[in-house]
Amino acid sequence: MLETARNTRTHGRRDLVTELLGLWLVLAVFLDGWAHLNLPSLETFFTPWHAALYSGMLATAAWTAVVIFRNREPGQPLVQAIPPGYRGTVVGLILFATAGGLDLLWHELLGIEVSLDALVSPTHLLLGFSLFLILGTAVRSARASHSASPDGSPALTPAALFAVVLMTGLGAFFLIYVSAFVRPGPTALFVPTPVGSPGRVQSELPVVVTLASYLLTTLLIIAPFLFMLSVAQRPARGVVTMLVAAAAWLPVAMLGFRTYSIAGAAGATIAAVAADLLLARLPETWLRRRLPAVTGGIAAVLWTGQLVAFAVTDAIRWPVSLWLGAVVLSTAVAAGLALLASWGPAGSAAPARPVPDSAAR
Repeated sequence: MLETARNTRTHGRRDLVTELLGLWLVLAVFLDGWAHLNLPSLETFFTPWHAALYSGMLATAAWTAVVIFRNREPGQPLVQAIPPGYRGTVVGLILFATAGGLDLLWHELLGIEVSLDALVSPTHLLLGFSLFLILGTAVRSARASHSASPDGSPALTPAALFAVVLMTGLGAFFLIYVSAFVRPGPTALFVPTPVGSPGRVQSELPVVVTLASYLLTTLLIIAPFLFMLSVAQRPARGVVTMLVAAAAWLPVAMLGFRTYSIAGAAGATIAAVAADLLLARLPETWLRRRLPAVTGGIAAVLWTGQLVAFAVTDAIRWPVSLWLGAVVLSTAVAAGLALLASWGPAGSAAPARPVPDSAAR
């Protein structure tokens, strides 16, 4: 048992270093995204922002090589020396190198993207997929340790928690065009136009996009929350705040800290802190049995916090039916996602934990 605990601590430190390098990569991605969106004169692949990203990848590759060599036993093939959870990391590094070369070729042939097309460029999406594989290292490592654990302890290590937050941030990067944190939202003037009136579609389009942004941003926050809850007895302290910070503040910084974005992100963050305080007081049995109510409540609190911040710092110019409907829809999506995640045969019970040898004797 002592040896198992020592190995767990060692692997936890190793995975934490990997995820700290992942933080370097995520910040470099947002920095590069800022350059693409704010420097329209960008006309070359060789930029300081690409240098930050690719140097981070080289550092991650070097660290992964160290991890593999440290884990290798004399005479053991390198492939077999890759620790559990790090095979996906190696695949991600290879894919990133491949995508980087393709991205260079893409830019040389087709030029540099300077707007929305930079987020959906095929080579950038391949880079993003490889980054997800790398950022997920601690999650895979924790799951492998959990499978081998004799006491069935939860698999949510601090490094794995950090990994999920980083992946949420990376998801926010690629979905920034449908983020509820980067739009004026309910502060923008909207005058309802009757069906058939000229210009109705144009006047409603910003509202339609904003409503879709609320739903997708809710999914971006609630899905990782449900994942972490599926591998731990209780949600980690501050988990909602960490997820909201990743989903809100990184995109807000990437677009240049616009006033309405700062207000909305601050309101949602304060609401997230309140949600975490309430979660800490919930009994575990109630948390499990009322999970749709919990996630629906989180969504309602977050977006209400954002709306209050909008009202205090500027004004809400949407009709009450629209802004209140956005909160209700987001609450329903969050509750429905939890319902699907917890769906199971009627009367089914949670799997029993393995009985320790001492108790069995």
